[in-house]
Amino acid sequence: MYSIRAVVCFIFLVLFSSFPVIGKSKKLTVLGTLTEEKVIDSKTAGWTIQLNPVIMVDGQQITWLEIKSSNPEKLEPLEDKFVQATGTLSFISSTDAGECPVLELSSIKERKAKNSEP
Repeated sequence: MYSIRAVVCFIFLVLFSSFPVIGKSKKLTVLGTLTEEKVIDSKTAGWTIQLNPVIMVDGQQITWLEIKSSNPEKLEPLEDKFVQATGTLSFISSTDAGECPVLELSSIKERKAKNSEP
């Protein structure tokens, strides 16, 4: 379900990236697993972070974030890894998925997972 929602948000992000973002933007740092979401029959892909721990923003629990990066090639080596990402959080409104959380990335790096075994 999350994959479908992430793909829908990514498509709307690409199609409507010139429209203003709804809501106030917030700078924050999050932890989670970076995953690539590929659209079926398309060469485009989107990136998401499955948050661990989840975060609360304006009373709304957020478990994943769509990633917007000016350099998506930098994300490929971090795929399926636990990362720390910093950026500006905003929400894009879509008819299918409601408000989609988007993190415009300013930095990202691999981190050791809290629950990793030695």
